Amino acid sequence: MNISRRSRALLAPAGDNWLSRVYLAVVVAATGFVLYDAAFVSHPDASLAGVVPWLLTAPLSLLYTLLPHAVFSDAPTGVSMAFYLAGIAVAALANAVFMGVALRRIRPSAPRTAPSA
Repeated sequence: MNISRRSRALLAPAGDNWLSRVYLAVVVAATGFVLYDAAFVSHPDASLAGVVPWLLTAPLSLLYTLLPHAVFSDAPTGVSMAFYLAGIAVAALANAVFMGVALRRIRPSAPRTAPSA
């Protein structure tokens, strides 16, 4: 089994149900708003827009954000933003896969019967 097939099989639960797709769309929209807010809106004080995707992807994002803060505390803003976005993406995919697997276990597909001849 090659890597492409293995990764497709691993990530399949993230896109084969409506709950996971809606979740991923909400996370993408919230992250897009954060990027827009960081690029085009000037604030006299700090903005809390970046907290929303971080909380949407909890609990994994909470663990992931500890690493960039500890390792890259003196990094430039672009590197910090890249690690923030990577953490959000990894956590969102992991949560979507978890939701897909949980939905499969709750509501398994109907058993297929052999066609009668």
